[in-house]
Amino acid sequence: MPSRRRAAVAIVLAGAAAGGSLVTPPPAVAHATADAAPTAPTAKAAYDYREVSIPGTGGITLDGNVFVPRTPGPHPAVVFISSWGLEDHEYIAQAARFAEKGYIVLSYTARGFFNSGGGIDVAGPDDVADGSKVIDWLVAHTPVDRSKIGLAGISYGSGFGQLIAAHDERVAAVVAMDTWGDLVESLYANETRHMGAFTLLAGSGLLLGRFSPSTRTILEDFAANRNVPKLIEWGRVRSPGTYRPRLNARKVPIFISNAYGETLFGPNQVLVHFDRLTGPKRLDLSVGDHAMAHATGLLGVDSRTWNDAHRWFDHYLRGQDNGIDREPPIAAEVHWSRKVETYRDVADFTGSYERLALNVPSAKGEGALGRAMPTAAWGKTLRSGQDSGANAGVVILSAGLQTFGIPNQLQTRWISRSTAGIWSTAPLKATKRLRGAPMLDLTVKPSARTATLVSYLYDVDAHGNGRLITHEAHSLLRAAPGKAVRVPIRLQATSFDVPAGHRLMLLIDTKDPIYGDATVPGATITVQSPSAVSLPLG
Repeated sequence: MPSRRRAAVAIVLAGAAAGGSLVTPPPAVAHATADAAPTAPTAKAAYDYREVSIPGTGGITLDGNVFVPRTPGPHPAVVFISSWGLEDHEYIAQAARFAEKGYIVLSYTARGFFNSGGGIDVAGPDDVADGSKVIDWLVAHTPVDRSKIGLAGISYGSGFGQLIAAHDERVAAVVAMDTWGDLVESLYANETRHMGAFTLLAGSGLLLGRFSPSTRTILEDFAANRNVPKLIEWGRVRSPGTYRPRLNARKVPIFISNAYGETLFGPNQVLVHFDRLTGPKRLDLSVGDHAMAHATGLLGVDSRTWNDAHRWFDHYLRGQDNGIDREPPIAAEVHWSRKVETYRDVADFTGSYERLALNVPSAKGEGALGRAMPTAAWGKTLRSGQDSGANAGVVILSAGLQTFGIPNQLQTRWISRSTAGIWSTAPLKATKRLRGAPMLDLTVKPSARTATLVSYLYDVDAHGNGRLITHEAHSLLRAAPGKAVRVPIRLQATSFDVPAGHRLMLLIDTKDPIYGDATVPGATITVQSPSAVSLPLG
C-alpha cells in the first residue's frame, strides 16, 4: 500500500468515532502502516484491525480491511462493499463504530478499482461471485456467527449487497444506501439515455479503475446508442429487482435509503422495487442527490440514515429490541422544512391525486392549469432539440446542494416561451402538499418518427423565482409522423410543500443536458388537448 494511503488510513482510524468519542487504533495499525507515525494502543481498544487480501473469483485478489472485536466470539458481521471509484477505507469511521459494539467488520474494494484485481464488471456475475468469496474468507478467518452476516454499501456497493443476498443464503440482512432496483430504468428510463449519469460513471471509471473488455463494449454501445436489446439484457442481469423472488422467498430484511433528486438512480424505480419486497423492509427518503445524505456519516458525523442503518443491523443481526421493526416502513424528509414524515406503504405515501387540465396557451405563451377542461381544442408546437433555458442542472451537484438548503432555481421570465410549453396554476390559497410521483397524461403529435419531451414541475413565487420540484424525460422512438398519440409520463417522486401564494408551473421542452435526446433536425412535436397533470397529495 502506498505510504500516503497508509498515513491517511492511520489518521482516519485515529479519528474514527464510536458514539461520538474518539477511539485509538489497535496495534495492527502500527504494523499495517509501518512508514506512518505509529500510534500506541490503549487497554480500552475494543478491536483489532488489519489490512487483508481476499481471493476473488477467477483467480484475482480483492483488497480489504477487517475489524475483529477482542471479546470472545462468535460475533455478528457487517461486510461493506466499496462505492464506484472508491476503495475499502471509505467506511473506516462507520466500521470502527460497528466494531466498538461487537461486530466483525470487513470492507473490500470491488474488482477493477485500485488494488483489487480484475476488470470492472458493473455489479455483474463476477462481482456477485466475489461477494460469496468474501463471505467464505470471513467464515474461514474470523470468529463470525455464520447466521448473522449483513451486507452494506453506498451506491455501487448497495446494489452488490442486494444481488449477493439474492444468490447467497448466508446473508441475513442488507443495508442499501442510494441504490437501484432496476438498472435499466436508472440509465434508460422511458427509452431515454441518461447521458449525464453515464458520462460521470464512465469517465470516473476510466480515471480510477479498469474496465473489463465486456464492460468496455457495453459502454461503447451505450454511448453510440446501439445494440439496445443487448444493453437492456445486460442491465436486467444487474438489477436486484430481477432476483426479487429470491429475496422475498427468504424474507431478507432490506433497508434502503435514497434521495428525491437522484440523478443516478431515480426514486421511482426504487419505490417500485421497495413496494414489491415482501420481507422486513424500510425506506428512508431524503432531500438532495446521490449519496449526499450519507456523506457526513462516512466522516463519523451523526446522520439520520446511518443511525437507522445501525438500528437495522442491531435488530436483525444482534437481536436488539430497538423498535425499528415496528415503526412505519417509510420515513420521508420534506422539502424545505426537513420534517420527517412516516408512512405505512408506498400507496399511503402517495395518497390521492388531484387532476388539473392543461388549457390553451395565451398569446404570451403560457396556459392555465385548472380543474376545468378546455372548451376548445388547442396545440402548442415545440421545435425538437431546442433548450428553453430550463434544465435539471449538473448531475449530483445541482440537486445535491438541496441537501444544504440551496434550491435548484431559475428566474422563470428568462425561459423561452417560443421554445417551451408553460402552464401554471393561479396563486395557491393554501399550502399544496406533494407526496409521490406527479403524473402527466399528454396528447402529442410529432412530425418525425422520433422525438424527446422533457417535463419539469416548478414552485414559483410572486417574483417569478422557480424552484425545481421534479422532472423527467420521455422519448418517442416509433411514432407515426403527423398522428396524435397519448403519452403517460411519471415524473420522479418528491415530498414537497408549495407555500400559499406561490404557483405551480409545468414546463415542457425538448432538450436537457443530462439526457440524450431523439431529436430529428427541423422536426417539431405538438402538445395538444386533451392533456393533464395529476398531483399526488399524500
